[in-house]
Amino acid sequence: MGVSKITKVSIVLPRLHMPNAMEQLSKFDYFHAAQPDSSTYDETLTDYSKRSFKIYIQISDIIKELELKLTPSVIDVLKSGYKESSKTIELDRWADMIKTLETNASPIIDTFDNKLKELHNLNEEISKNEANLEAIKLLSEYSIDLDKINQFSLFTINLSICNTKDAPEIERSFDNAIFASSILSSDKSLILIAIQKSDTDNIDKVLRLYESESFTISEELPQNPVEANNQLQKTLKEQKDLVKSLDDEIQSLCKQNESDILSYFELSRTLYDSCELVKRTGELKYFAVINGFIPTNLKSIFDNLFASWIVIYEDISKYNHHDPNHKDAPILMNNLSITKSFKSVTLNQGSPSYGEVDPTSLIALSFPIFYGMMFGDVGHGLVLLLFGLFLLYRKAPFLKSWGQMFSISGIVAIFFGIIIGEAFGIELHKVIPIESIAQLDFIEHPIIHFIHRSEGHLPSIEIAALRTFLKISLLLGILHLTIGNLISIYNDIKNREYDELIVETFPVFVMFVGFVFLMFSFIGTEFKIDQLFISQREAPLFFITERFLSGFTSYLTIPIATLSLYSTSLLLAGFFVLVIGKPVLIIIGRAPKESIPMTILVQVIDGGIEKIAGSLSNILSYTRLAVLLTVHSSLLIVVNLALDLPLFVAIPMFILLNIIVMLLEGLIVYIQDLRL
Repeated sequence: MGVSKITKVSIVLPRLHMPNAMEQLSKFDYFHAAQPDSSTYDETLTDYSKRSFKIYIQISDIIKELELKLTPSVIDVLKSGYKESSKTIELDRWADMIKTLETNASPIIDTFDNKLKELHNLNEEISKNEANLEAIKLLSEYSIDLDKINQFSLFTINLSICNTKDAPEIERSFDNAIFASSILSSDKSLILIAIQKSDTDNIDKVLRLYESESFTISEELPQNPVEANNQLQKTLKEQKDLVKSLDDEIQSLCKQNESDILSYFELSRTLYDSCELVKRTGELKYFAVINGFIPTNLKSIFDNLFASWIVIYEDISKYNHHDPNHKDAPILMNNLSITKSFKSVTLNQGSPSYGEVDPTSLIALSFPIFYGMMFGDVGHGLVLLLFGLFLLYRKAPFLKSWGQMFSISGIVAIFFGIIIGEAFGIELHKVIPIESIAQLDFIEHPIIHFIHRSEGHLPSIEIAALRTFLKISLLLGILHLTIGNLISIYNDIKNREYDELIVETFPVFVMFVGFVFLMFSFIGTEFKIDQLFISQREAPLFFITERFLSGFTSYLTIPIATLSLYSTSLLLAGFFVLVIGKPVLIIIGRAPKESIPMTILVQVIDGGIEKIAGSLSNILSYTRLAVLLTVHSSLLIVVNLALDLPLFVAIPMFILLNIIVMLLEGLIVYIQDLRL
């Protein structure tokens, strides 16, 4: 587990052998290319890159036009399951890949390009004809032959369509013209203007002024509006039938070739990406240099694959931050199958740096505990568990981690539901049909009775139980933050960053410990600050032991005054080292030159305000665990009021409201869990 150790490799080979090297690289799953700063590209790989990119773009356009899904949606997977399809392409050599891709993909690309182009052209013609039809429909009741109108030698006759309100103004614009108008619709009118040939230009000027257009019928149509209307409608019907037939043909082709289209899309993208990553191979004319990183533990396998060429290895130390390759080293996180599901949560907060501890294992432990506590209910936990198992049953790779996260969180939610004795907001022993199980002591009498119920009163949250959960939340927070601080200390020691460890990381941890125990003392005095250093009452260091480990309480108590003195000493000691540590490093030359007074001021503000206040706010932020459990239980109390309704109304409402609570509360809890 953790971040794998990385080795930098450089492969030196003749340029003629580049296709063979690419073939070997394709067999090695963990090669991370590192391109040098070079403007020289390998000609062969550049050619492969361009050709594969061309196919990639062509198939991308087809996929977009056909609205194919590269991966099934979550809803589709939940409904129908996940069907993984694959296509085997046999190659003698890696160099044959681009030729095989072009040979196999080109006929499919050409077929779909032609069909889609034909469909687009047909749709454009339909759009054009529909626009013409709308105009001609307005005149379909008029039997006018436009050819005869345009045959007069002394007169120009113009037919136009204008806004009805503009017709009188257009008529007044012509003094010596024959003008006639006819209303076509509520806002459009047909106007006829007959004018001498010498005044023809005036017609165009006036019509442009009023944004009116001369009416014309396409030359390939009869010039009589009635006949043109009939022919256009007939043509449109034929074209729409042809579109439907063509669309059916395309859909049929799509079903036959969908697997091939997606396979060639993936292959072209993979080939393009591979060539792009490796094509910068140095400035040498006859030799190429391929640089990259591999996991150190796979060096022997890599050696066997590239035994024909010169391979130079350079191990990258996890601890030497001055190594120029350290910051460029890729991060390979190794986790067990059960913890790998929580990798996305880790990456959501930022991946660990090379040489740091991978916190995924800690997150795999804390995330479901926090989620289950905030979602504590046997019924809802069981639903969450079953939903997680259902996602795993569907076997979709992109849902596997979610299925495992939901399943584990559901189990923890069931555990906390048993502790508080609740299932769907009902007492647990009342919903268990098996009497022998329902009468078990921890079922019938929950460890922490969270909801108070009495005859004639609405259920309510037990204040004592809420206080207990608040204490549990604070202790979980302290434990979580302590582990985080210890990991920081471990990372500094592991990376040999001793200066930072001494002047910041360790003092901050000491301040945190001092603050935590001072907080215990403050609670022990019942929040009376004047009693901190004089009270001789025995205060349990971990106050939750009063309820659950009462036999050990005497071994975990010291006087409040003593605890306050020690914790304050720790707090001040850590603060003192934090304030003077960096100035000392500056004086002895182990840190960059800065103003000493300004550095001290910054450290006082940073240590005295940010670190101490941050410790308080960070610890208190964990109280959301108990608060959201309270919200969850309160919502279920409200939901269960539906059971007082008539049975035929109560059952559907109870189910619906529970689903709403699970969805809403589940999302809120997930977001809050991520923040912790």
